[in-house]
Amino acid sequence: MMNPLRRAASQALRLADQVLVSRLKQNAQRAFEEEHHQAAVRLWLRAYEVGDVESAFRIADCYEKGFGVQRNWADAINWHRRAAEQGHVEAQFRLGRALLDGAKAPLPEYWRRTTRDADTAARVSEALYGAGGRHAASPDEALDWLRKAAEAGLAQAHALLGVINVLGKITPQDYARGLWHFERGAEGGDASAQFGLADILYRGLAGEADRARGADWYEKAADQGHSSAQVAMATIYRDGAGRDADPERAAHYMGLAAEGGDPYAQFEYAMMLQRGEGVASDPSRAETFLRKSAKRDHFPAVLALADFYSHGGAVEPDWREAARWRLRAAELGDVNAMFIYGRHAANGLGMPVNLNEAARWFLKAAEQGHATAAFNVAVFYQHGQGVEQDLSQALRWCEYAAEQGLREAKVKLAELHLAGAGGERNAPRAVELLKEASDAGDGYAKTQLALIYLEGRDVFKDSRKAERLLLDALDAGYVAASLQLGHLYSGYYDPARVNPQDAFSHYLVAAQAGNPIAQHLVGNQLLGRKEPAAAREGAHWLRNAAEAGLAAAQFQLGVVYCQGEAVEKDLAEAVRWYEQAAGQGHALALYNLGVMILKGLGVEADPEKGMDLIKRAEAQGALGAPKAPAAKSSGGSGPDAAVQSGQAPARAESNPTLTAVKPVG
Repeated sequence: MMNPLRRAASQALRLADQVLVSRLKQNAQRAFEEEHHQAAVRLWLRAYEVGDVESAFRIADCYEKGFGVQRNWADAINWHRRAAEQGHVEAQFRLGRALLDGAKAPLPEYWRRTTRDADTAARVSEALYGAGGRHAASPDEALDWLRKAAEAGLAQAHALLGVINVLGKITPQDYARGLWHFERGAEGGDASAQFGLADILYRGLAGEADRARGADWYEKAADQGHSSAQVAMATIYRDGAGRDADPERAAHYMGLAAEGGDPYAQFEYAMMLQRGEGVASDPSRAETFLRKSAKRDHFPAVLALADFYSHGGAVEPDWREAARWRLRAAELGDVNAMFIYGRHAANGLGMPVNLNEAARWFLKAAEQGHATAAFNVAVFYQHGQGVEQDLSQALRWCEYAAEQGLREAKVKLAELHLAGAGGERNAPRAVELLKEASDAGDGYAKTQLALIYLEGRDVFKDSRKAERLLLDALDAGYVAASLQLGHLYSGYYDPARVNPQDAFSHYLVAAQAGNPIAQHLVGNQLLGRKEPAAAREGAHWLRNAAEAGLAAAQFQLGVVYCQGEAVEKDLAEAVRWYEQAAGQGHALALYNLGVMILKGLGVEADPEKGMDLIKRAEAQGALGAPKAPAAKSSGGSGPDAAVQSGQAPARAESNPTLTAVKPVG
């Protein structure tokens, strides 16, 4: 039997320790609440040294969250172990959870500063870091600690054990056992356990499905803020499965999950806001939630945000933002986004034109099977824009796109074969491809095939077959065929097919569609009628063609302003159009410009410069250019240069090829 004095002394010491611990814990809690975290850790450490288990748990919690110490799971595990071994239930749970994955940490130098007692610090340091500050995962030990916590009635431990049994990664998969744990955790009020229980019941994972009861537990978890449960309830109320359909309740729960940061919910709620589904339509809020979801790389949101900024509607289109999110979708691996972003870069939509960037993304999309991207890659290689010119690569990618059934690719492939891109000209293959595209209804292919029949180089010349193809192309909506029909009926291809009235009608159709060659020809024909109204209309069409950059029309318009018959005479305007045509290499325009400058007509006279231009024009073979200037100083009709009217168009102009790098699709 203990001596009464010793017993009294022992009781006094215990009482003193209790008083000290209570004071230390109160001071630590006050310091923590005032955000003096380092001071709180020091006080809890002193309380632990006196023997307080709760203080060990609080220190572990600080290491988990980085309050007053460097965040460090290895340290947290060690402190949780001290508390767990002395029966602290929450520490048992935390220790078990941490040991599922293990942890590692460097050896901190600051530890010695956390206690005034050097001997205690040395013992604690040795205990903590005997294994080098690392804790390997220990699933079996983790399960032991989790079970201890669950047996003590901790709902969180039941919830985690339920997950472990359902997933079957540490223990054999056992839905029944998982259900047992979830039921106990749910009854204890744990939202994760409620969600797990709801999921098993609703989906029937451990027996017959019970959607109504499952929905009950989903809703309990949702009302506690469990985001996955909120999404589940939103889906249930939207679909009317387990609850009566209720769009407003669906929007309510989806909105809660969205506000809580769930990227899937943010996307779905944005769609609800866009459609006004269960909630008032609000494009501005929809944009906000789409951006939040997209910033978390939720792929549907990234795509939807790009569409949102592209299409406009309730908001103005924002091509810069559209390009930004198309790029993100492309980076996340979406093939169509790669192609569309390539178009942004090629066309300068929301960004400066960047053909190198366009080619890079078209190539990425093509390598993953995008046929139109492959066609664009072929065009880039053909013209050496964005990539180094390589006709063999152009042929390769065009063949791939054609094999995928892309009509534009078949036409382009025919063009490449006719140009000998494969090393030698392959006219039979080109004709075959054009026939395939033509039979599929491609108006451009019909027109190109018609030109082959009109030229008779690779097939027997057949103007009637060509006429049928061109008329079919026109019926298919390919207005450019009108230009070739105009040429056919003007006798350019076959003198036996001359029909001036039909020729003019088709030229007029092409001119109205914006073809500058047709506008030039229509203008010339109307000027030739010598009727004031027709002449004025002819001048109008010439101006359209000239403004489109056609050098022949620019020269012609200069002549018209010099003559002053179809328009009011304006020599300065004539000089302006001669300059533009001459800048494109038009020899007659250069000659006339020289005459105007020589004589000071519409411009300040400069005989030396004028004679220099005239000599340059003669050297370029200005047809019909007189050797000496014939323009009158005043009152005359302008330079004595023939008006080029009624001439057959140059082949390069009448049979244009697809030279512009303009993406399709």
